[in-house]
Amino acid sequence: MILVNFALGLAIFLYGMYELERGIRQFSDARLRYWLRHSTGTSIGSVATGVFTTALLQSSSMVSLIVLAFASAGILPLINSIGIILGANLGTTFTGWIVATLGFKLDLEAISLQLIAAGGVIIVLFSRLVRLRYLATAVVGLGLLLFGLGLMKTSMEALPELWNVSELQGQPAIVYLAAGIVLAALIQSSSAVMMMGLAALNANILALPEVAALIIGADLGTTSTTMLGSLAGGAIKKQLALAHFIFNLIVDLAAFVLLLPLLPALIALLTIEDPLYALVAFHTVINLLGLLVFVPFIKPFTRFVSKRVSQQDEAVSILDKVAPVVSDAAVAALEQAVGELVIDATVISTLVTGTNAEAKHNEKNKPISTVNFKAGYEHLKQAEGEILRYALRAQEHPLTIEKTLAIDLLLRTTRSAVYAVKTLKDIEHNLGDLQYGEQKVMRELYDKQQQFIRQTSAELTSIMRDGHPVLFVQERLQELRNLNDQHHTAMLEFVHAHAQSLFTDDRTLSSELNVNREIHHSYKAFIEAIAELTNYNIKSD
Repeated sequence: MILVNFALGLAIFLYGMYELERGIRQFSDARLRYWLRHSTGTSIGSVATGVFTTALLQSSSMVSLIVLAFASAGILPLINSIGIILGANLGTTFTGWIVATLGFKLDLEAISLQLIAAGGVIIVLFSRLVRLRYLATAVVGLGLLLFGLGLMKTSMEALPELWNVSELQGQPAIVYLAAGIVLAALIQSSSAVMMMGLAALNANILALPEVAALIIGADLGTTSTTMLGSLAGGAIKKQLALAHFIFNLIVDLAAFVLLLPLLPALIALLTIEDPLYALVAFHTVINLLGLLVFVPFIKPFTRFVSKRVSQQDEAVSILDKVAPVVSDAAVAALEQAVGELVIDATVISTLVTGTNAEAKHNEKNKPISTVNFKAGYEHLKQAEGEILRYALRAQEHPLTIEKTLAIDLLLRTTRSAVYAVKTLKDIEHNLGDLQYGEQKVMRELYDKQQQFIRQTSAELTSIMRDGHPVLFVQERLQELRNLNDQHHTAMLEFVHAHAQSLFTDDRTLSSELNVNREIHHSYKAFIEAIAELTNYNIKSD
């Protein structure tokens, strides 16, 4: 039962850590993410952000995954993201200090049960108070964490009665290093390995140097979380995973080769008598020294990493790069995808007049995968479907009211842009009848409509692509509204003026009036879609 209790304790500890992390994250979600996005302007700022955020969330793995999402969505540049991840290594040592102080110095069972009971009561009685419920979830998580740690501690203390623990002792340090790497990679938590090491050290099962080697290995093994998170994504995710691995590899190898043999002298220098505090202090010193060495070289380190991973994945959609778990990153990805769809739609609309040239549609001059209107419309429908599916996946996760409204607006903009192109698709054959009409006046009418479509589409594409000031965009959109109305009126007058000689039956006349009306509706939808997107960008800024 000793080994069973240890396994149960580890499971409860991991679940408690998950609940603690979830409660803190939900309680401080909007403010924490805002701070994460806006406090990383310098290398020192990004590193400090990583330290603070990880100490608060109690999970360097969660911080790493959030940073991966933000970086993929373009919210954080690579250099800032690397700084946060490096800082997270130091922030995660805060867990060890808390547990070494509370977990092994106080009555764990009494404290944990009180925390679980208090949090549970709050969750049941105040379930409608959302933020209080999140805080209570964190309290329950902390209680479970301490309860699981208590089981691990008790089982470790009883282990010598069951098994000759001397068999574990005296193994080469490299064995403990490898064990730490494997355990952290399997459990996906270096903090859990730290707790196991503290429990073994407290029970005198392992000596301080042996546990220190185990913890060094766990530091390296925890990079597996970032690596796994980078598998499905773009170049920047792989760059971050590589940066995390290289940093930990260099720091941990240096610690294993240089600092581990000096551990007794280092502890004597720090005048620490308690072996638990000595282990936590050693872990902190390793990561602090690593940061002090790396921070001055973050810029060249970033350049080095960016050159090691190819950028040849730009054809991958932003929605494929960013997991919809992190709401800020998901909304930013949707914003970019919708912006690209609107630009595509304005370019594709010119193809309805027979333009047979591959058009460039975004800042990287990526060509639309079509040279004709029909294929362009299918491309647009596929993009709309991807956006809708991604939005539904994002809405499966907790969202603030602001994020929910933002997604609704972006979906509305998407529908408007696709509707604008569909409206032109419905009259494509009517435009063809005009283009090849027997009478000169019919061809003249087509030329007027073609000129309006091409000029207006080019103007809308320029507004979306060229990054004009907001005031200019708003004024130009109002001008285009007026021009759209004026064109509609002028074409009505043209059709009526030539009705007697141009159209031989009422059906043909009705068809040409319908062409004029649908073109007006199409560009009205285009203009309003871009206006909504512009207003959204103003609010999000």
